[in-house]
Amino acid sequence: MPSRPRCRIAVIAGAGLAFALVIQAAGCAREPDLPKVGWITRDRLLSADKEPQNWLTLGRDFAGSYYSPLRDINDRNVAQLGFAWQYELPTRRGLQASPIVVDGVMFTSGNWGRVYALDAATGRERWTFDPRPDGQYARNACCDVVNRGVAVWEGRVYVASLDGWLYSLDAATGAVQWKVDTITDRSKAYTTPGAPQVAGGVVVIGNAGADLNVRGYVTAYDLKTGAKRWRFFTVPRDPALGQDHPDLERAAATWDPRSLWTFGGGGTAWDSMLYDPALNLLYVGTGNGAPISWRDRSPAGGDNLFLASILAINPDTGRLVWHYQTTPGENWDYTATMKMVLADLEIGGRQRQVLMQAPKNGFFYVLDRRTGELLAADKFAAANWASHVDLKTGRPVLTGDGDYQATPKLVFPSPIGARSWQAMAFNPGTGLVYIPAIESAWIYVNMVRARRPPLDPGSWSHATYVPVEAYRPDMFDTEFGIKLPPLDQVLAGKPVPAAHAALRAWDPRKQRVVWEQPGAYDADGGVMSTAGNLVVRGHVDGELVVYAADTGRELKRIQTGSSISAAPVTYRVGDTQYIAVMAGLGGASGWSFPEGSAAYRYGNRGRILAFRLDGGATPLPPPYVEVPVPEPPRPTGSTADIAAGAILFGARCGVCHTNTRGIVPDLTRMSAGAHAAFPGIVLEGLLRANGMPQFDDVLKPAEVSQIHAYLIDLQSKAYAAQQQTAQSKAAER
Repeated sequence: MPSRPRCRIAVIAGAGLAFALVIQAAGCAREPDLPKVGWITRDRLLSADKEPQNWLTLGRDFAGSYYSPLRDINDRNVAQLGFAWQYELPTRRGLQASPIVVDGVMFTSGNWGRVYALDAATGRERWTFDPRPDGQYARNACCDVVNRGVAVWEGRVYVASLDGWLYSLDAATGAVQWKVDTITDRSKAYTTPGAPQVAGGVVVIGNAGADLNVRGYVTAYDLKTGAKRWRFFTVPRDPALGQDHPDLERAAATWDPRSLWTFGGGGTAWDSMLYDPALNLLYVGTGNGAPISWRDRSPAGGDNLFLASILAINPDTGRLVWHYQTTPGENWDYTATMKMVLADLEIGGRQRQVLMQAPKNGFFYVLDRRTGELLAADKFAAANWASHVDLKTGRPVLTGDGDYQATPKLVFPSPIGARSWQAMAFNPGTGLVYIPAIESAWIYVNMVRARRPPLDPGSWSHATYVPVEAYRPDMFDTEFGIKLPPLDQVLAGKPVPAAHAALRAWDPRKQRVVWEQPGAYDADGGVMSTAGNLVVRGHVDGELVVYAADTGRELKRIQTGSSISAAPVTYRVGDTQYIAVMAGLGGASGWSFPEGSAAYRYGNRGRILAFRLDGGATPLPPPYVEVPVPEPPRPTGSTADIAAGAILFGARCGVCHTNTRGIVPDLTRMSAGAHAAFPGIVLEGLLRANGMPQFDDVLKPAEVSQIHAYLIDLQSKAYAAQQQTAQSKAAER
């Protein structure tokens, strides 16, 4: 660390002198300069292992390893791990970011793109930033209003808000230095939940929205000014318009010219990006197609580049260096946006610089990160859509079991994936990758062709997929007038794999599972590993669990009272090593929390929790108390109105307003004022600033009245049941 002179200054009085200053240079010493806040540089990043006290990126290092060389907390003393501090966030929505810790300061993001800077030793707040996003964009968010982290570089903190603005903040104060609009077309359903990635002289951000009607891209901005440097679209556009990037000519050849271009194609880069500063390559994972059904999206077929792909881009020019497509002709929502890891491995007797990814489709890929050459690809979870990956061609060999175009099919992995967005970790000491794996099989039904009216760009673009237990032959009778085959005919006597989650230790050289520990839910947290022979993971049930990295033996379990989806981090301040994690459930599961989850029991209060050796007992939040059902207004609408309102509620409202546990308003517990304002809330956006979008573009006043009639009917029944219960208890007394 640079230093500056520290000298004693003497004031001497003497004859004929008012005063004189004598600098006693011989006594000068050197004292360390105070480090600039958030001062990460290329040299520091390349030498991250030399300062293990810090956690400099979301995955600690440029490789995204989620591995720390710290070993003060280890397999011999971790039983002494206890509570150090907590920071409570003013939210009950999903929290998915891993903090960055630089020189004792923690930086992290909450939902909507809010940013928090804390003292990493105490949790004391230094500053916060609220981008005040447009609440209308909550309507475009498939998976809650989450944010997956910040980037810190040379005294700046970069964050994207859900509504598509990228901010550069002063790391010392949180003051906005610049902001830029990253969305190309605000008539489309874009959101921006991902973390920015610093790559050379630019900061890069992607977007989400492939479940609706968008065309994916990533954009690079100047680190200091925010000026746009380049934009790379991940899928081509209608050939009749010509392509807007030179590398899209080859991609266009893999699409039917008659593709459903009004949907944009999808391919959004909504999460995983990494930058290798030594190779000067930016790696970007891309998402599913829009529509997901391959033959509806591109009727003549084709690989449909660059969907479900890993792209290596030169960040100086924005030109593609190489690509690898994990799922050609993507047809199942098998995104390749899961977090990647860079490593140096000996493969085939040679030391290789590799990129590893375990995406949704169930195969674990090892690629040469210089060239994109496929080195290995084996199943880390059950998958019936493909038998294997041909290492010569790099292509999956399809079984036909995943072709649901003509008739519903049982397919696995499900659209949840064999792995979701949660981070995996690589421990160079054990040579193992720790994967938050998921086993699940769902039934896919191609409903796009059958829609009445036809699918429009404002509709959800995917085929319909449902859990086996939810499948019914009459499930689309009311809305579409369609009969499906009975379940036993769909299953055709084939067994349904048992749904479960697991933490799997995977050997990337031998492509096999070394050990495994069961998970609690498919939304369980990401993974972190350390040189102390530890693997740390949080769970939806509120447990923070520590395992031995080499054997998988459970070493410690702490009940936090908060559901955990994010990956933990570890760092040291002074002589104390901490393990910290952000806790709060949300994402694809929305906020319909399972009854065994901590979010269900305690109401999903957002927290950052830190632990240390010889810490105390972890404080639990107060239990969630259900609000009594208020007396409803007089019923409105006919039986037919209530039935129609039930269908509209399921299509437009139910994804948010079901089993909410106080996260968003329970519409069966509306007050008299909420009932009176109901049309204005839904159609005029009276609560848009609070994150409640308006729906005047998709709902007519008469339909809002039908939804309201349905909700009044529900509240009336709930109120009657509540009163009856109260009377019964009173009679017992």
